[in-house]
Amino acid sequence: MAKLTDELMQETLTTHLQEGESLAHWAFGIKQPSILLMVPLFALAILPGVIATQMLTKNYLIGLTDKRLIVLQVKSIANVELKALTEYPRERFKATPGSFKAGKLFTHISIEDAENPFKAKFHRMFSKGNREHAVAIGEAISGQ
Repeated sequence: MAKLTDELMQETLTTHLQEGESLAHWAFGIKQPSILLMVPLFALAILPGVIATQMLTKNYLIGLTDKRLIVLQVKSIANVELKALTEYPRERFKATPGSFKAGKLFTHISIEDAENPFKAKFHRMFSKGNREHAVAIGEAISGQ
């Protein structure tokens, strides 16, 4: 399968929009297992380490609209089949802002929530606009 593109990300997120809602920003991110788990698996053998890392990595498409933040957990970078959907109303971030950090390679976004916590990193080179969209989303939910 082909790599996920900006157009495919927009198309996938658009199917989850409510009437009158428009998609402002979108990004692709991942949450990998702890390095403390991955190192022993790679030390045992390379192939089991790679397989375990792939199986334990979560892939996310996130989209920011004028009303909410949509988080789609998808199967993989090449398969946008929906595994889980989480929504956060934008009003929620006024009382409890999310956090983000824009580093040289990754933009980290996290949301502290008792029922639906979220944490992922967004690589700057995933797509042409991945970094700028991830930073815009991070700024919007963190109140910066």
